[in-house]
Amino acid sequence: MCGIAGLWTSRLDSGIAQEKVARMTERMRHRGPDDAGVELISSPADAGNSGLCVVFGHRRLAIIDLSAAGHQPMRDPVGGNWITFNGEIYNYRELREELQRRGHAFASQSDTEVILKAYTEWDIGCWRRLRGIFAFGLWDEHRRQLHLVRDHLGIKPLYYSRTGAGLAFASEVRAILAAEWVDRKLSGAGLDSYLKYGSVQEPCTMIEGIDSLPPGGWMVCDASGTTAIRLYWRVAECMMRNWEEPPSPAGVRDQLEDSVRRQLVADVPVGVFLSGGMDSTAIAALASRARPGAIHTFCIGSEEKEFDESEEAAATAQALGCVHRTLILEGRMVRDEFSRAISSYDQPSADGINTYFISKLVRDAGIKVALSGLGGDELFVGYAGFHKGLLMERLGRPFGALSSGTRELLARSIGAASSPGSAVFGAVGEMLEPALSASYFASRTHFSQRHARRLLSDHEPVPTAGTAWMEREATLAAAAHEMEPVNRVSFFELQTYMLSTLLRDSDQMSMAHGLELRVPLIDSEVIEHVMPIASGPKFAGRISKRLLIDALGSSIPRDVIDRRKRGFTLPFQQWMARDLRETVAACFHSEELSGPWDHHAFRDVWADFRRGKVVWSRVLALFVLENWLRENGVSF
Repeated sequence: MCGIAGLWTSRLDSGIAQEKVARMTERMRHRGPDDAGVELISSPADAGNSGLCVVFGHRRLAIIDLSAAGHQPMRDPVGGNWITFNGEIYNYRELREELQRRGHAFASQSDTEVILKAYTEWDIGCWRRLRGIFAFGLWDEHRRQLHLVRDHLGIKPLYYSRTGAGLAFASEVRAILAAEWVDRKLSGAGLDSYLKYGSVQEPCTMIEGIDSLPPGGWMVCDASGTTAIRLYWRVAECMMRNWEEPPSPAGVRDQLEDSVRRQLVADVPVGVFLSGGMDSTAIAALASRARPGAIHTFCIGSEEKEFDESEEAAATAQALGCVHRTLILEGRMVRDEFSRAISSYDQPSADGINTYFISKLVRDAGIKVALSGLGGDELFVGYAGFHKGLLMERLGRPFGALSSGTRELLARSIGAASSPGSAVFGAVGEMLEPALSASYFASRTHFSQRHARRLLSDHEPVPTAGTAWMEREATLAAAAHEMEPVNRVSFFELQTYMLSTLLRDSDQMSMAHGLELRVPLIDSEVIEHVMPIASGPKFAGRISKRLLIDALGSSIPRDVIDRRKRGFTLPFQQWMARDLRETVAACFHSEELSGPWDHHAFRDVWADFRRGKVVWSRVLALFVLENWLRENGVSF
């Protein structure tokens, strides 16, 4: 797990290009504290090069093959190709053995070298053969082509920026900013999506001119500078699989066991995030079965008992034979660490701080790799948010039958009667907006379009159509049109909320501590196996995660199955009203705001929170964004 960066340019001197990539990698030191490298891959001085300059950079977090043989950027001495790679390939051993049978020789034990040899053997067809979490830049020396590739589900980030000077790419938006490759200008589309959902929606970022490569996608840039983005894998294609015989719970169990076993592979110790819930318990149980007595589990607890699952997690760990650690977070601890946590966002978000604290606990214990139960709710149908999505889908049908005039009147009435950030009224009002491509998307609303317009000054109008994230939503809605309701919501959850919020937050907050986070429940082969299954086995009798329960059976303690789901949350409502009040209030009452806010509307959100009319996540969303804009010098 690492940080990658690179430039493709025909305009810049090689020395300048190398200096820019060096700044990019230095900005990502936290992602890879173990090693670093910057390599001039193609120089304008090379014969027949037509002035093309390609530079790769890398920050290394050593997980597999800790020796110097795993140093990156890495070159294949046979083909001359180069790679800078972030992630882990879980089937690298099988691929390595197959490649050796085909005559390839290896100089290291790393999975990085396996990708290089796989490309030599199978060309771009190797992308689909890679099973893991990855983002990489690969330079094809013979064809003079740059390939940027991202894993199937978008677990690892990969950002790029095309300008007249060429193409820059990196694991973080802030790294591209460090290269002074684009102006630090706020993206209207990114801002709009953030206000609506509490996170920037792919493929947008918060910076104009920087975009995210799609999950399951790759970009190729040839010697002339022509670029093209294609998809080698789609979740929607998994849904169209026709089973001769639907998978049994035992088959699902086998897939999960295989995924966890593969993701325990590392040359360093591996831990597991463990709350009181079913998903993390499933991971801990499967990991303990694969490595009895060797699994370390970690839990964040709270002094606010209604949010605290630490006792349940400790009991589960004991039953599974795990070595367990708990950190009880107190308000003063959060206050002391809050500024560092907020500064860890590469892209702002209203979520993710819980991951920051548990990642810190794990890394402080000397663990460099951790497994998480992320994705279990989205894939196996759980939590209140999923049920809210189903409700919005049902309500959308009668709402859709209303005339546009009636919808507009209702939306205006709801907007006038509710406060900015009101969760219920915001979702209902958003369902009435004509630009909404599927009713589900209203279930994740933070600020409706009408409330966003109140928050923003005249400098930043809210886009109503045509932005890249809206077009992506429309494409997803079209792909999901024939799906049954439960699988349709699961598809949306995986492709939007999980991608643009959960996965990004997990990556940036774990990597802030140099911790590699692995997510076995959304392994690509698990997705291909579970997603096509009809909704009945997943949601029978309105029992959440029925398929997961049936698959793992006695592996999960019965009290975990019967326990009321609370989610991995922290008492921010209390902390914000008490321990963080001065810090947050100072932001909302500042006379020198960095964002394009209407000062009165911006302050009103804090006032409404103090009166109990707005939930804490809406306040945190604005606070994090304002802080991010200021720290990164972004203008509008």
